[in-house]
Amino acid sequence: AKLQGKKVMMYCTGGIRCERASALLDQMEKTNPNFKTQGVAMVRGGIERYLKTFPEGGYWKGKNYLFDRRLEQVPEMKTEEKLERDVESVCCWCGT
Repeated sequence: AKLQGKKVMMYCTGGIRCERASALLDQMEKTNPNFKTQGVAMVRGGIERYLKTFPEGGYWKGKNYLFDRRLEQVPEMKTEEKLERDVESVCCWCGT
C-alpha cells in the first residue's frame, strides 16, 4: 500500500470521514502484520472546526473544496490577496 511506513495526515470538512478512515487504517494494521504506518494524525472536528477556531487560517493554507453548493471553505478573516498567495495547486477537473 502507498501508506506503508509513512506518517499519515488526514483532514476532512467535519471530521466524520477522518474518524472512519482512521478506524479502517487501525483495523488494517491489526489484521495485516505486513502493513504498518508511522502513525496517523487528524484535524479533530475537521477543517470546519479548525477555521472557526482560527478565523485567520492558523496553519491552514489555501481553500478546502466541498462537495456541496458551498464549493469551498476559506478562513473567514483572511484577505483574498493572502488567500491567493496560499493556493499552490488547482483542481485537475475544473481548474479552480
